[in-house]
Amino acid sequence: MTSIAVPRPAPIPAARTGLGWALMVFIWLLPFHILTMAVLFGAFGLPAPVVRAIAAWKEALVAALVALTVARAFTGHGPRLPVRAADLAVAGLGLLALVYLIGAGVWFGGDLRLGAQALGLRDAVFFTLLYFVGRATPEIAGDPRYFRALIAIGVVTSVIAILERLLVTPEMLVLLGAAQYVQVFLGLAVTTVHNAYGLPDSYWTILGDQWVQRAGSTYLSSQGFAVPFIIILPAATLALFTAERKRGWAWAACAVLWAGLLLTVTRMTTLVCALQVLLLAALYRRWGAAVGGAVLITLGAAVAALVVPGFATFVWQSLTWESVSSASHLEDWTEGTAHLLEHPLGVGLGTGGLTAARFGLPPIAADSQYFKYSVELGVLGLGLYVAALAGFLVAGARAFRSGRTGSVRTYGALVAVATLGIALNGATTILLSNPFLAYAFFWLAGTAVRVSDERP
Repeated sequence: MTSIAVPRPAPIPAARTGLGWALMVFIWLLPFHILTMAVLFGAFGLPAPVVRAIAAWKEALVAALVALTVARAFTGHGPRLPVRAADLAVAGLGLLALVYLIGAGVWFGGDLRLGAQALGLRDAVFFTLLYFVGRATPEIAGDPRYFRALIAIGVVTSVIAILERLLVTPEMLVLLGAAQYVQVFLGLAVTTVHNAYGLPDSYWTILGDQWVQRAGSTYLSSQGFAVPFIIILPAATLALFTAERKRGWAWAACAVLWAGLLLTVTRMTTLVCALQVLLLAALYRRWGAAVGGAVLITLGAAVAALVVPGFATFVWQSLTWESVSSASHLEDWTEGTAHLLEHPLGVGLGTGGLTAARFGLPPIAADSQYFKYSVELGVLGLGLYVAALAGFLVAGARAFRSGRTGSVRTYGALVAVATLGIALNGATTILLSNPFLAYAFFWLAGTAVRVSDERP
């Protein structure tokens, strides 16, 4: 009788042996980056060049990680990996941006400042380099510490948001340097003209017929605080669904996270996170959790409509697209569509969104990640971005369906629903301008593409 030896894939190494420590650094430091820079510049009065040099730590770390990844590949320490569609999409987007950086000023005949183009390159594609670092770190998918870190930082910033809503006044934020940071350091005074404090106008919203202060936590922005939940809340939900025992901490974490998210009063992000949770409940067949969550949301909304003045009007205006925010989105989409039809090749890096506003240009496509790419890199840039998201979604779904371990399958579910959340929420905000979300997501997406090729 002849036996056949079936080769087994090599076990995923522990995360401490690779570059995973850097992902931990990003997870724990990026949520405090903006607050730290604001305090250094606005409160302590450090010169802008000094603060910019300090703020560049994250870009320097990305460059170092990419250099290490390339060195490992060329010295034979890294594995030979098949090329996937997502690789081509991400690499193509980066190469296209480099081509535009070199020649867009000549081709389009516009007076594009080099500083604006360099900042546009950073805001549009620089963070995508971490995708390739993720491709070289499959061990992250098998290590639950990254899940715990995402949940922990979400809980910490949510607790800070709750305390902020109870204790922190706009005057205190001014003393911390938030107004100086936004107006002078970032050059976004145009976003602060409708309040007496010099803070971003988005720090308030209309709830019915009343102005309501929104929580920004350490991000100093309600939207900036909200969009990381697209990764954090699914991670907490997955921890709840996959925990074999002692689920009390997971329930408590989810409750704190939802409290923090709701304090941001962000319609689209809250809706996207709710859809992510319901999708995960369906994937894991947690029908009781899905029904219970829907009942809690309905009861919570009913109680809020009775107790909170203007809440019912706020919900109705959101559903019927009659709110100020909805009108802004429609106007931006109309402008973005017209600009795409008029300039199908785009008009160069740094000409879309708040990147343009920092250099005194009209902030075209300030409400859509898709139109930001189409304005700057044209139809091809938009297509490559959409193709990258599609590749991440497929890889996450494949890892969830046939991953070699339970941890890998859970990781695949996280990347899949996070990709879906980014795809949906990107219609109403430029969410990849948030370093925490952009850096963490593209790293995790690269790892998902890598482990999706492995089978039990």
